[in-house]
Amino acid sequence: MEHAYFQLLHFLTANPSWALAVVVLAAFFEAIAIIGTFVPGSTAMFIAGALVGTGSLNLGWVMACAIGGAIAGDAASYWFGARHKTTIMRLWPFRSHPGLLEAGKTYFEKHGAKSVIFARFIAPVRAIVPVVAGMMGMSRLRFFAVNVLSALLWAPAHILPGVVFGASMELAGAVSFRLVIVVAIFVAIGWMTVKLIGVIVSHARNWTDVSRQRLLYWAKHNPHAIGRIVLRTLDPDNPATGLIVGISLLLLVSGAVFISTLNDVASGNPLVQVDMSVYRFLRSFHASLYDKAIFALSTFGSTLTLSILALFAVIWMAVERRWRTVLYWLIAVVFSQVLILAIQIAASGLSTASVTSSVRAFPSNHVAGAVVIYGFLAFLLARRVGLLSQILVATTTTAILVAVALSGLYSGLFSFSAALGGAALAAIWVFLVALTAVWRHPSNPPPRPLMPLVVLLLIGLAVGAQLDAVQRSAWMNAAKPPAPIVITPAQWTDRVWRTFSCYRSSMEGDRREPITVQWTATADQVRTQLLSRGWVEGTPLSARSVLSLVSPDVTAVDLPALPKLNNGEPSTLVFIRADAAADQRDVLRFWTTDYAVEHQRGGAPTPIWLGSVVHERLRRPTWPFNVLRPDLRIQPMILDQSSASAWRDLQIARSTGCLGVPVTLIASRAG
Repeated sequence: MEHAYFQLLHFLTANPSWALAVVVLAAFFEAIAIIGTFVPGSTAMFIAGALVGTGSLNLGWVMACAIGGAIAGDAASYWFGARHKTTIMRLWPFRSHPGLLEAGKTYFEKHGAKSVIFARFIAPVRAIVPVVAGMMGMSRLRFFAVNVLSALLWAPAHILPGVVFGASMELAGAVSFRLVIVVAIFVAIGWMTVKLIGVIVSHARNWTDVSRQRLLYWAKHNPHAIGRIVLRTLDPDNPATGLIVGISLLLLVSGAVFISTLNDVASGNPLVQVDMSVYRFLRSFHASLYDKAIFALSTFGSTLTLSILALFAVIWMAVERRWRTVLYWLIAVVFSQVLILAIQIAASGLSTASVTSSVRAFPSNHVAGAVVIYGFLAFLLARRVGLLSQILVATTTTAILVAVALSGLYSGLFSFSAALGGAALAAIWVFLVALTAVWRHPSNPPPRPLMPLVVLLLIGLAVGAQLDAVQRSAWMNAAKPPAPIVITPAQWTDRVWRTFSCYRSSMEGDRREPITVQWTATADQVRTQLLSRGWVEGTPLSARSVLSLVSPDVTAVDLPALPKLNNGEPSTLVFIRADAAADQRDVLRFWTTDYAVEHQRGGAPTPIWLGSVVHERLRRPTWPFNVLRPDLRIQPMILDQSSASAWRDLQIARSTGCLGVPVTLIASRAG
């Protein structure tokens, strides 16, 4: 995928006219009456800005094309309105949708010439106001003035955020191209969701009403079980109609997520491949300070906290005499845990005893228990408080569940796929109980505005009771990464070196730059040796180094060297070597492993590091960003391959092959 990404960037760099033509057409057609309602011109401007940020397009040309297209589009709509002002009401689509022109007239009469500027940023009237301006006799000179002004404001407002986004993606891509893909997917999903909601609200309201009436008519004339269910669900007099539909949709989504996750686990598909990357990435952050914070988060999902909340929910429902609701919920709790145990046994092929002792079994009963308890409490609270409190309850519940999952992933209690599967399965039971409760009691129960505070107080007391030094120390010791595997030099050179990946991978199985050196030494020894041979430590990303990204005369070696991920673990050591050309450099990154080599002279075992070099070129296709692009050709490693190599005193194996990639083994002497 990364290869295709760079191919696209190279194509746009070599053929910028294609991208600029799209910018002109998108800006033009977005301003054309009716057509502009369906043309995502603003999105096209954002994407063009993102390409500017990655260095594929020139900012000046993109701005000029966007402004020119926007001016031309509004001018065409103005001309159409002036040319057909007496007959426009008889033309399609205005004769079928007279409300469009009426809305435009009302807006124009209210704001006058300023409406041409404002309308650029308001989708419903964006392409109608210029037509109305022509119909209402606005002078050409005055329209042209506000038209140009509106385009000058509109283009930067939509392009510059894209430029910042593209530059951010370029930096993220230097760390992990997968990170770019994940962010891009979330941005795309968010954009599609907003657009989809807008389309549904603006174009499907009438269709929804008609469909609802037809279903109600059918249900009234079909008094069997399905007809009664439809009638009760869609009855406009039912106060819980919207809630029932919403819970049903969430139930379907939860089921789809669980089935998809279960299928990936059963077939070993990409989701499972993420597990090790997530574990190693979080493991790289292990430190006493982080351990203390994560331990505090883990107490939100501890047995004590969940037991207190479950008991509180039972007492609460008993006071309100909601016996069936609490019975259904208790059944859901027990049955979900039994079902999880059955799935664990089936998925692992293990006995009951061995599964219950395996904390990494799929799905996670720990996450599932937290989702069932907190999800049910959130449902109870949401039905008894106002809208603002509902939002706060949903946000707080989500944050707590994320904290519980993060603490388990950080400590290695369960894998990412197990957490996702457990959460989805538990959500199914929560939504089933919620749907049953709403179905039986559609009217909201008596308000309890202070109940969220009571629940928060209980959670706080439960968490505070567990923050003693003894429990924290025990948890932190269990959460520490395992000690490295100590091997002899002979074991390393004979067989262990072959167990390491030949290529860096952002995700398990994805081949990136070749791993061309394995080095056993302390971090200080590696640093000392490289500094003595012309390498310098890479400039870390900071507020000061970020400014170099927009400097007009910076050299490649002065730009920050970002860490990269290898199976989810960021590079610990980063070094830079200047090239003869000021716009090129070599970047050497090292990652830790789970192995250390012992020394016969009694020195402490030294860890084995995996190293990879990337040759980077600085490109300045457009102001304001400096873009570093990797040279995809395989470079010689840090070693001079001649017989007079300066590394002869350290290398212990040379030109060892790993899938066709030469690998050199280096061992620094113990001090």
